Amino acid sequence: MTYDARPRHPVTGRQMRVHAPTRRGLAKLLEHIGQMRSELRLGMTSALEVDRRLRRLQHGPVTFGRAAVAYLERPGLAPETRRRVESFLRVVGAELAQLELEALAAPRFVKWVEKLRGQGYASSSIGTAWRTMRAIVRHAAERGWIERAPFGNWRPTIRAGVGGRRPREAARTADELARLLAAAQGISLELEAMIATAALLGMRSRELVEMQWQDIDWNRRTVAVRSKGGAVAAVAGAPLVFVLLNGQRERLWAEGMILQQLGKRGEPSAEVGPVFPCRQTSTEGHPRFAAREVLTRHMLRRAVAAAGLPNPDRWSPHSLRDTFATLEGQGADGDLAALGARTRHANVASLARYLRSRARGPPPPPSCDGFDCVALAVLFVAHA
Repeated sequence: MTYDARPRHPVTGRQMRVHAPTRRGLAKLLEHIGQMRSELRLGMTSALEVDRRLRRLQHGPVTFGRAAVAYLERPGLAPETRRRVESFLRVVGAELAQLELEALAAPRFVKWVEKLRGQGYASSSIGTAWRTMRAIVRHAAERGWIERAPFGNWRPTIRAGVGGRRPREAARTADELARLLAAAQGISLELEAMIATAALLGMRSRELVEMQWQDIDWNRRTVAVRSKGGAVAAVAGAPLVFVLLNGQRERLWAEGMILQQLGKRGEPSAEVGPVFPCRQTSTEGHPRFAAREVLTRHMLRRAVAAAGLPNPDRWSPHSLRDTFATLEGQGADGDLAALGARTRHANVASLARYLRSRARGPPPPPSCDGFDCVALAVLFVAHA
């Protein structure tokens, strides 16, 4: 049971609702509000300070962590947004969680951004963290927990090159990709299939994790890719992708890592399960999806080093999406609309971040190790 009252707001004069679990607690609240009204009338405090104290009385202390939890409870929040916010709270935003929203003024954020830069975070990562934090604070303001964002119009200066990280590497020619696939084949056939699938379909790391056998249309040679926000796009793939995926299917059948979906009459109707199951948690008859990624930086960089490609320390699984965009761009004949459709980018500015210049010093001597370089080069022309 709670006890309610509707006193006048000391600043606006409008009725406001306050409540307390006991009569004595409610009486103290009303006395406190009356005291604030007197202090405001005598000029002993400001209207802004009175409003802040009243909001604290109504809603209790609102920390950044509490505001983030409320933001995650929004209906219809995209899965990718949820993952980004949760990752933000675990890593770069962890030190902000216990701070009250009113304390998040511009000077506090200047120190926070400088600390991130000192730790080597790239400008793009700092920008993403800032936008995530700003969305959480704005949501709290919409709920009435604070009057406005305490940092006002301040925002960090995001400059190219700040953060100490060099641009991500990628395969810049079909020959380089062929050498990478040949090196991966020498390590493991599954690694070759993962790299080829990501590079020839332009898949993100999470999309590779979530790829299922029922997503593959073997007749049309397309793969249903679950993009950010839950959208599903049918992406046409090169013949090489389906050759390697078929080899992956045969290996998983032999290991008992593929399940069959039964039809209405009890007969097998479709293969189900992850295309690239997590090797740490899967067992025979129980293929499991990876919690984070199946293709790690270590695995990819090992193949890059074995292929003799430049700067192996600057490769990550997202480099394969860069590879896709770069080689598709070379075959798109300047048609950015077609290139954006293939890479699933609605914004040309976002697409440009994935394109790598063909020039990177003297090109390495061609060495396809059994691959047909000419045939591989034409794989990146937009499919009908």
